[in-house]
Amino acid sequence: MYSHILVPIDGSALALNAAHQAIAMAKLCKARMSVILVSRSYRQVHEEGFISPVVNTVRERWEEEASARAKHITDAVCADAAKAGVACVSLHAFNDAPYEAIIEAANKNACDLIVMGSHGHGGVKQFLVGSETSRVLSHTKTPVLVYR
Repeated sequence: MYSHILVPIDGSALALNAAHQAIAMAKLCKARMSVILVSRSYRQVHEEGFISPVVNTVRERWEEEASARAKHITDAVCADAAKAGVACVSLHAFNDAPYEAIIEAANKNACDLIVMGSHGHGGVKQFLVGSETSRVLSHTKTPVLVYR
């Protein structure tokens, strides 16, 4: 049925619930999993006529902390998958358009299913401008299972 499932997560309760459903599905299908968390890129402060200088140490610290957070979240899901006997790999990407990184990871890793929550940490803003889930649905050719 499915051999490689991609699970995008952001640390929200719904995304983690979707990940646990993906683990159960992967176990039934004898599939492997990849779990990805996409972090936004470091941004300079822009304020009326003022642009803060790029300070490499600040950007590096931002990236280190985002990577550590992603590793903590994705490794926890992979640990749960391992307990269920499912092979799992943690992935992390920086991209201001998370849906693009999700689709790229699915294509690069030959995933034949994406399992993701219907919405994540985006809140009202995401609801108004459209969720990453809806963007993945409208731009990928890989089947997507949306968990509510």
